[in-house]
Amino acid sequence: MGALIPIGGGADAEITGRLNTAFNDTNLGIVRGVHRSEKIFDSRHKLHRIAYRLGTYPTKTYPQNAKGKWFYFLKKILKDATHNNRSTSESIKSILTYAVRTTRVKRVVFDARQGTNPNLDHYVDPNNPMTDGEIANMVDTAGTLLVALICPASLPNTTAPTPNQTGDLDRDQNGDIIERPPIKIFEPQNLVPPSLSKTTRQPKERKKVKRATKAKTTKKSD
Repeated sequence: MGALIPIGGGADAEITGRLNTAFNDTNLGIVRGVHRSEKIFDSRHKLHRIAYRLGTYPTKTYPQNAKGKWFYFLKKILKDATHNNRSTSESIKSILTYAVRTTRVKRVVFDARQGTNPNLDHYVDPNNPMTDGEIANMVDTAGTLLVALICPASLPNTTAPTPNQTGDLDRDQNGDIIERPPIKIFEPQNLVPPSLSKTTRQPKERKKVKRATKAKTTKKSD
């Protein structure tokens, strides 16, 4: 994300692109449907597991194990991070819960920014918002909810395994599985950000490809 974490050359942009696509104007409706049946962003769900199910992780080849670093970041660093006496992971889930149950939010956009104090944990600007009032102030007049993660330092070169559909499942306090189908909400290869016009910086319109058909002519011989 923004080469500030960093996950590994180029992977930051890939992760940000997948996150923004998963919560864009179209896909946010799909995520809202999952929320209605499962409450996927409540405190019982873990960020690394949510990322796996949403397909928001890198899949390309990089000099470092970008996927492993990303899941370690979610599973350990963000899980343990606190700021303003609030859990960073719970702040993120509160923000996403607000986004999926509030029609005012049309899309969620993710960003990462360099922090000024390297001794702080990662946190969401401003001060790990948790309440509806705090989160509502993060939504602009166009319905965009910006989630800006403040990153005090680069990640260690430590990795965690990729979750899967049958292991490391989210469970309740009794150990019962709380995940409901679909386990995989999106596949990462389907979360391709739109190409932007170099002049307008707006998504390019998709051009319809017309298939030309050649007419066959039959020559009649005398």
